[in-house]
Amino acid sequence: MKFDKIRLFLQTFQNRHASDKARSAVNLLIFQLIYLVLITITMGVCLFVDRGGRLAFYLLLLGGLGLSVAAGLAFNLHGSYRVSTMFTAACMIFGPWLSILLDPNVLAGDFVPLIYVGMSIQLCSILLNERVTIILATIQFGGLIAAILLSPALRTINWPSLVLFVVFTAVIGVLYGFSNNRQLREIEKQRNQLMIDETQLRELTVRDPLTGLFNRRYMEETLDREIQRAVRKQQPLSVIMADIDCFKGINDSVGHVVGDKTLIKVSDYLMNNIRASDVACRYGGDEFFLILPDCTLEEGLRRANTLRQEVEIMLFEKEQGEKLSVTLSFGVAALPDNGMTREALIGAADSALYSAKRAGRNRVNCER
Repeated sequence: MKFDKIRLFLQTFQNRHASDKARSAVNLLIFQLIYLVLITITMGVCLFVDRGGRLAFYLLLLGGLGLSVAAGLAFNLHGSYRVSTMFTAACMIFGPWLSILLDPNVLAGDFVPLIYVGMSIQLCSILLNERVTIILATIQFGGLIAAILLSPALRTINWPSLVLFVVFTAVIGVLYGFSNNRQLREIEKQRNQLMIDETQLRELTVRDPLTGLFNRRYMEETLDREIQRAVRKQQPLSVIMADIDCFKGINDSVGHVVGDKTLIKVSDYLMNNIRASDVACRYGGDEFFLILPDCTLEEGLRRANTLRQEVEIMLFEKEQGEKLSVTLSFGVAALPDNGMTREALIGAADSALYSAKRAGRNRVNCER
């Protein structure tokens, strides 16, 4: 149960961020929580050790850093990854230097805070890109050398070893951070490609490859869903079945290539002349099926007649610049006029379509 809550929290958290930042945001969240815990432990150690006059200074410094990290955490939880990163990186950069510049005991020979400069570079390499990290590292090293040169007390210690230690730890951390960020980018790239492939695969399973219209299986699933919605909301629903008149004659006389082009052009016209809420499908062969939510039988008849008239005046490429024209016959059915199930609506539209064909084609008909 606890793991389910954590999984749900992380899923909700990632949804607040852009897809390319979601994984990095989770890593930043974990780091911020650890950072807050470490700051709290450090404050406890300071109280236990009792650093005399320096105690108040370090408690104030650690408290300020803790508040800044908490602010970064809050921004991260609300989906502002970039702002959260800036807050967190600022804490890591300025924390050691505030300790070095504001505590006179550091420049008097307490070199320990200088070590944290190297750690701040390592942490920046995890959160920031390579260019920004290199710039910050250069500034940090410059500041480190300047602090040693300006402090006679620091020059009395084995400062070359100190500098080399900071350099080695920083370089190792930076190289690891760069490698880790590169792997994260590669993982994100692969994940995005998988999502694209999944979308394309789904398109292949619901789209007719020739015309680009939805296929019959998708039509049946969608029609069932729209019928349920229409019944639940007590709204009308119409369907239109259309068929290209004498399509076999086109294939027999001018060939299947021209026939395919005719199918594609009719399909493009249907897709571009329906509402966003409508669904256009290839039912099979030269038959098309339209699902029209929130559309009465009378409205369906008017829309089918408009489609019929506009297709009638369209010209289709035949061969060598020649043109041909085609006509469509339409059968219209509606809920509840012609039934309350998918089978009833399809059957009524199909029957109306063939009545239109028997009556002379290029007609719109319905079963009342």
